[in-house]
Amino acid sequence: MDGPLAARFIRNIDANRTIKDALVAAVGAGRPRWRISVTDLVNPAQAYYRWKRPEIRPTLDRLQLMMAGTGFHDVFGKIISTEEFVEQTLELDGIVGKVDIYEDVLVEVKTTSSIPADIYEGRNSYFEQLGMYCALAGNPEGRLYVYQRESDWQSSELRVYSAEFLDLAGIGEEMRRRRDLFQDAMDREDPSGLPRCEWMERGCDYSKVCECKNAEEGSRLVPRDSVVIEPRNDIAADLKNQLVKARPPSTGLRLNDLVFPRKTALRRGQASPSAEGSSRSRMSQIQQMGFHQALGSAMRYGSPGQFKIAPVRLGSIDDRVQLYQDAPTILRAPKLRDMIERSELARFFSHYFDRIAFECSLVGSKRGRVILYYETIPGDKFMVYDVIFAELDAIREEAQRRLDLLEAGAPAGELPACPTWMAKYCNFAPGCGCGLRAEQNVPRLF
Repeated sequence: MDGPLAARFIRNIDANRTIKDALVAAVGAGRPRWRISVTDLVNPAQAYYRWKRPEIRPTLDRLQLMMAGTGFHDVFGKIISTEEFVEQTLELDGIVGKVDIYEDVLVEVKTTSSIPADIYEGRNSYFEQLGMYCALAGNPEGRLYVYQRESDWQSSELRVYSAEFLDLAGIGEEMRRRRDLFQDAMDREDPSGLPRCEWMERGCDYSKVCECKNAEEGSRLVPRDSVVIEPRNDIAADLKNQLVKARPPSTGLRLNDLVFPRKTALRRGQASPSAEGSSRSRMSQIQQMGFHQALGSAMRYGSPGQFKIAPVRLGSIDDRVQLYQDAPTILRAPKLRDMIERSELARFFSHYFDRIAFECSLVGSKRGRVILYYETIPGDKFMVYDVIFAELDAIREEAQRRLDLLEAGAPAGELPACPTWMAKYCNFAPGCGCGLRAEQNVPRLF
């Protein structure tokens, strides 16, 4: 049985609007707040409305940027540091902060669409936040790791800046002043005394209800003459090398190896010709990996009790399947610029549907669920599809057949090929042979 298999066993694909709406709401659900934080004091006016108007939620486009940043922080931090030092909580005088990394020096990781030439003027809030962390820790030395996100018009970049704060006492005094001002506004439910925030006229989610237009511009918490900023190209270069060399430990065969068995055989049989890759490609991988993790976490957090994890086993494969309302569920984020028609889904996204078919066969469920998040499409990004399969035993038999071939070290050519269009992006092409068939409807990934 060569190539995509799911389409042979699919009986029906339905777009589930009820679950789609529930997941959109879940992604936008905010976590409860109960203490004044450093981020509240960077822009107190915006923070006031985050606390007081939780029903006002960011758009999916803005949430996507927020999740991309959060996800990059999480994955990046775990690669360059250890559990002992990542996400360290600091507290002082009723103010709490969580710095991204704190070993000898406090490190804050930021993601942005572009890195300005004058980092202080262009991203002053970065230094306010880092300065407050340094004041909480009583340590004047901090660093900014600024990651420029990859996009259609620019490549990713990573820069490092050291910052020495010359007046921690002054920063602490301004923090307490802002804390009291913010708490008073919260108690009186009147934000009119809060300073204008940096997001005024920049697409703020609260622009229709805030009073920033009538507010005075506040003083800078970290004046330019109170911080010494230096680019650290040496540290940036070391970090890039560290990212390229970092690879997760091998854990044996997984379910996804059965979706791409030929690629798996080639990878197991020889080193990929571009295994090391470039620092930019590695950072882009981290960006995507982090975003997918953050998106999944947002859905799980906003849907308490709905998501579960089920362990599955097939021969030597020990893996896990995610269930949403007891149905195997996968989340994928294609970069297509148009949504795919329902009638074309199983062919166009054959690898997605092969994966959910294997999962359904292993948990014994005829119904699976594919959640597509079209990240490059503005506005409405989610589609949720319920997929009904027949002949689960036949699907499981095919999974076992592929596993047996892989474990026996069968030549790659004897294993089912990857989708034809993937050869264009594969390190093993053209030798893999997957792209030798006539290409049809190559997805527009970029």
